[in-house]
Amino acid sequence: MSETNPILRLAGEREAGALCAHCGRELHLAEVAAVCAKCGAVHHQACWESASACGSYECARSGTYAKPRGLEKITVSHADLAAATPLPPPIQHKVYEPAPEPPPRWNRVAVWAFGLALIGIPLFGLVTGIVAIVVACIALVGHTANRKGMPLAVGAILIGLVDVVGWSVALSNYYGSVGGGIVALSEFSIDPESLNELPERISRAMRANVLIQANFGIGRQGLGSGVILKIHDGAAYIVTNRHVVDENFSEDHGAADAQADLGDMADLNVLTVEQSFGPAKVEWVAPHGVDLAIIVMPLLGAVDELQEAVWDGKETPHIGEAVFAVGNPHGLGWTHSSGSISQVRRREQGAFSFRVLQSTAPINPGNSGGGLYDVDGKLIGINTMTGDKRFAEGLGFAIAFPTLLELIPQKFGIEEVNASPVAVSDVEAARKENDGSAAPALSADRQPADDATPSEEKSE
Repeated sequence: MSETNPILRLAGEREAGALCAHCGRELHLAEVAAVCAKCGAVHHQACWESASACGSYECARSGTYAKPRGLEKITVSHADLAAATPLPPPIQHKVYEPAPEPPPRWNRVAVWAFGLALIGIPLFGLVTGIVAIVVACIALVGHTANRKGMPLAVGAILIGLVDVVGWSVALSNYYGSVGGGIVALSEFSIDPESLNELPERISRAMRANVLIQANFGIGRQGLGSGVILKIHDGAAYIVTNRHVVDENFSEDHGAADAQADLGDMADLNVLTVEQSFGPAKVEWVAPHGVDLAIIVMPLLGAVDELQEAVWDGKETPHIGEAVFAVGNPHGLGWTHSSGSISQVRRREQGAFSFRVLQSTAPINPGNSGGGLYDVDGKLIGINTMTGDKRFAEGLGFAIAFPTLLELIPQKFGIEEVNASPVAVSDVEAARKENDGSAAPALSADRQPADDATPSEEKSE
C-alpha cells in the first residue's frame, strides 16, 4: 500500500472534533481531513503531507508506514578522553536519624498501689488491702503505652487480696477463739468445797482431770482436757487428744506409723485441780493417725489433791450402761456430765481398727481429751469428738481406753489394769480425817445410778 493513500474529505460531523493523530489538535467542521485508509485515523491534511505517513499508534507499531531513521554516529577519540575533565565527587548528604523517643515514665498511681499493698502485710491489711486494690484498678484504667508500672498494679491487686483474706482469717480465728471460751487459765478456778463429800468414783475422776491450754502462735489458742494416768518421779503423765496439742493434726491424713516432730507441737500449759499451773511437753503421739497423745507435766510442791485414774482394760462396756464424763467444756473446768452408752462402734484408720464408744453424755469443745468413766468410776474412754450441736444432741464419741493400752510404748509403764480401790479409799479416808469427818462407806459411794445397769466384767 502506498504511503500517500489517505482519503481526503471535508470533515463532517463524524470527523469534526476528532484529534489529529500527528499534532493532537482538533479538526473543525468542513476542514479538509486526511483519513488513513488502513486504521481510519484522522489527520489534518497538512500534518499528513508533512509526515508522509499515518501518525496513529497502530500503524506505527505494525511498521506499515514506519520509515527507517538514520542514527547519528558519535566518535570519541583518545585525545577527547585525555582532555575530558573528571566529574566532581558526589556530594555526601548527611543522613539525619530520627530523634530517640523519651524513656517511658513510671505510673505513679501503680507505684502507690503496690506500696500500700506491701504495707498491708504487717499492718492492718483488712483496710489497706482494699485501698490498694482500688488504687491499683485506677492505675490500670489510666495506664498508657508510654508508661511503666502495669505489673506493679497487677501485683498490688493480688497482694491486696492476700492482705484482706489473710487478715480476715486471722481476726476470725483470734476473736472466734476468744468467743469460744479461750481466756486466762486463772479464770477457771473452781470452788474447793465442791470437791468435798463427793462419791469416790466421781472424786477420783475429778482429781485426775486437768485443763490444757495450747498456744499455737499469735492469736491462735486451743483448749482441751487431759487425764492423769501416772504420777512418777515428780511428773504427771497425762493422756489427751492429739488434736489438742497438734494444730495440724487430721485423722483423715494420718499415715500408718507416722510420727510428727514433737518439737513442732504447741506450747502447753496445764492447770490441775489444786490450781497449780505449769508448762508441759508432748512426749508421745499415737501411730496410725489415732487421736491420742501423752504429755508430761513436772509437778512442783504438794500434789495431795491429784490422783491417778483407775481402769480395767479387760472389761468391755455394753450398750445401755451408765457413764459419766469429766472435762472442761468451754473452759468451765472440772465439769461432770452423765449419760449412757448408745453404741459401741469400730473405726478403720488405715490398716488399724479400734473401738469407739458412742454415748449420750454431753460433750462440748474443751471436753476433748477428757475421760469417759463407767458407773464405778473406771476410765473406759478418751472423749474426742461430738456431733454438730445445730443438728445433733446427746451425740458424743470416745476412743475406747484399750486402744491406748495397745498402742502406748512400754517405757511409760501403763499397765492393763490400774484398779486399786483400797488405795483410793485410803486417800479419801485420810482427806476426810484431816477435815475432821469420817469417810463415807465405799459400798454406798459405789452404788450405780437408778437408770444404770451393773457393769459386767468380760474379756474383750
